[in-house]
Amino acid sequence: MAEVQDSLPDLPIGGLREITLRIPGEFFFCETISLPVALLNEVEKRPENSSERIEEFILESLSDTSFSPYPPEQLAWGFHSCSESGKVCVFATPLTRLKQLGWQNLDLFRRVFPSFISIFGQVRESSRMEFLLHEDTLTLACFAGGSSVPDEMVSLPLDHEGEEEFEATRAKLLSLVEVGKYTRVDEVRVATRVTRTTDGYFEFDHHWRESEPSVQSPDEGVRMSADELWNHDLRLPEFKSNEKNKRRRARARWKSMSYALVSAICLLLIFGGVKIGSIKLSDRRALSEEMSRQVPLVLESQKLLEKLRQNKLGGIDPFGALGRVAMHRGGSMENPDLWFSMAHFETRSHMKLEGEGKSVESVNTFLENLENAKVGRIRKGRSGEELRQIKSGSGKTSFDVELDLIEEEVAAARPSELSPPGIEEGVKGP
Repeated sequence: MAEVQDSLPDLPIGGLREITLRIPGEFFFCETISLPVALLNEVEKRPENSSERIEEFILESLSDTSFSPYPPEQLAWGFHSCSESGKVCVFATPLTRLKQLGWQNLDLFRRVFPSFISIFGQVRESSRMEFLLHEDTLTLACFAGGSSVPDEMVSLPLDHEGEEEFEATRAKLLSLVEVGKYTRVDEVRVATRVTRTTDGYFEFDHHWRESEPSVQSPDEGVRMSADELWNHDLRLPEFKSNEKNKRRRARARWKSMSYALVSAICLLLIFGGVKIGSIKLSDRRALSEEMSRQVPLVLESQKLLEKLRQNKLGGIDPFGALGRVAMHRGGSMENPDLWFSMAHFETRSHMKLEGEGKSVESVNTFLENLENAKVGRIRKGRSGEELRQIKSGSGKTSFDVELDLIEEEVAAARPSELSPPGIEEGVKGP
């Protein structure tokens, strides 16, 4: 570990800011204490202030010479608390000792933890002993059931590689605790890398030291909240408070910049969409204006075609049309059921009639006869209503109606009817 520390000053400051430093656990004294009942009640009522109140309680304990021979300001210390068991584990080491061993300028690192930090990540259901190996430090932690705080925790360095040295160190650790109170777990969990995730957690990876197939894989990486891990950081409380606020502001600025960038992109997309929409709207408006300019031409063309069609049929024939219509007035020639007072032809087939009748029934019968005989149909307006009006009052019935006359089907004349009398096809005159 000393070799690693010797190389740290050569790293750029930005590189150190990405390193989570883990100091060997043998340099710490660890003490587990029970929180006062009054403090537990206060924490239960106001959980948002639990870390601050527990930290104040630990500072008071560290200021007591019977608990610590060093005052708090001369210590690198942290703690882990468990609300379920009401216990807290305090771990500390003198700052002068860290400087003598080469660990200084701790404020340059991202986080500074003891090597056994990941052992706090889980609540044990039953009492047990666990071994944790990190680099050259072996830690033994003894847990009571229903707690993530060990009742006893000791660490020793591994001075030499080899199985005999390892077993000797493990035996020394077992001799330092009350073995009979806990279930022994001989498998050794090895702590490897630590990763800061994007969702506000630190993830500590582990694997078993033993490689036998019978040994099950350990649980997935232990996840611990980044906010909670500030309690485990070994730097001074004033620095941690300022650092938390500074990083919180940096995250807020980053989020603001991200939101601003996303908003700018959204506004750019909206502007582009509006611009494209305005261009399409302008194209549609220009097309609409062009089509509206063509409407008079189309209408004139339709009128011309209608005139040509009427001319082809013989043009407007008022007397013939009136004769066809008058045949269905009812009554007799001398005494018809209705008579006409005005007839107006818009076109050959569009006819407006005004007149009087003996009764409303006679007018309706006249109009029905026209449709049944396929002489004409009553025109309809844009609303779909028939363009006819019948008025009756003071012994007088009048009407006005617009009709669409139906063209008569002219049967094809036989050749004998088209030839002059006395001349037949194929017969020569005298």
